[in-house]
Amino acid sequence: MKITSLLSKVQARDNYLVIDFSTGEQSRFHWIWLRDNCLCQKCHHPQTLERVVDTWSLDTQIVSEDYKIADSGTNLQLTWPDGHLSEYSSVWLRSHSYDTERVSDGLPDPTPWSVNSLKSRPSISAQSVLGSDQGTMTFIRQLREFGFSIVTDLSPDEGMVEELAKRIGFLRETHFGVDFTVESKPDPNNVAYTAIELKAHTDLPNLEMPPGIQFLHCLQFDAEGGESILVDGFAVAEQLKKENPTAFDNLTRIPVLYRFLDKEWDLRWHSPAIRLDHNGQLEEIRYHTALTGALDTSFDDMEALYNGLRAFTEILRRPEYELKFKLMPGEVMVFQNRRVLHGRAAFDPQSGPRKLRGCYVDCDQAWSKFRVLQGLNKL
Repeated sequence: MKITSLLSKVQARDNYLVIDFSTGEQSRFHWIWLRDNCLCQKCHHPQTLERVVDTWSLDTQIVSEDYKIADSGTNLQLTWPDGHLSEYSSVWLRSHSYDTERVSDGLPDPTPWSVNSLKSRPSISAQSVLGSDQGTMTFIRQLREFGFSIVTDLSPDEGMVEELAKRIGFLRETHFGVDFTVESKPDPNNVAYTAIELKAHTDLPNLEMPPGIQFLHCLQFDAEGGESILVDGFAVAEQLKKENPTAFDNLTRIPVLYRFLDKEWDLRWHSPAIRLDHNGQLEEIRYHTALTGALDTSFDDMEALYNGLRAFTEILRRPEYELKFKLMPGEVMVFQNRRVLHGRAAFDPQSGPRKLRGCYVDCDQAWSKFRVLQGLNKL
């Protein structure tokens, strides 16, 4: 949403400037920050939009020699000791205010959900996603807000899910390849390639950066059983924080060893099960019992880690958090892999096939696509 507040008053302090907006809000900006973020063509390249001023050659104690509100409150003008003139719009200053609130990243905030709070499954037709920018934006918004979306009416043919995924990002190759088929196999190297129950988990926590978004396209489903399960890991983490704050804190702090092992690979990574971003907000869930290695945290933290993971697991397996449904041929289950855990019920491979085609893309590309379609790709 575009912010239209004007500048009403500015006051200089020793190392910062106080700005009053017409909305009644007030923000402080350090002088060095203002100089570093001058938007003129001498400081930011006009074509690449990249900073060309050498930040670390600036005096960190710099103070503007003159400042004034211009153009009826729509702009702030600063003159620096070397005569350099900087100008900032009121809209830009308001949207970059780091003093009193979290600066927006241009994306919808996540909406944690339980089965009861989710009025309906977010969904969209494949034609809408593939055929229009508005449809693509709606699709990405659903992924961002709810962590998943069901794409309907995609032809149940191999290769189609890759085309859908490429609408929002580059295909992410892993040790399973660029894409993969999920079905019961005679010689599986992952429990996903069996017919047994698959508890809710996130994929590939054993990688330095697990894939951000997973696509699972149903090609065939005639087997008995095999219903899909989705759980919002953010909602589970929030509930854990309410019920057992000590366990929550321990899971944000103590690293878990995740490991994938077969004839060709030995992939290991340590990471807490719950990660917070720089604002203390939930950013990532890593959870996969089958890929948890022999835990090797410190002796003093070992019991706390087991207790924390058990408490987290108890909540995520509650019926009120497990969204269960049968994926039908032509439907694509798309979800944030580092937020929404997925699983499936056991199925009988003798009763008929259950075949899914899958691939991954990364969140940063999808979120970038959303910002570009919103027209936010500018200074």
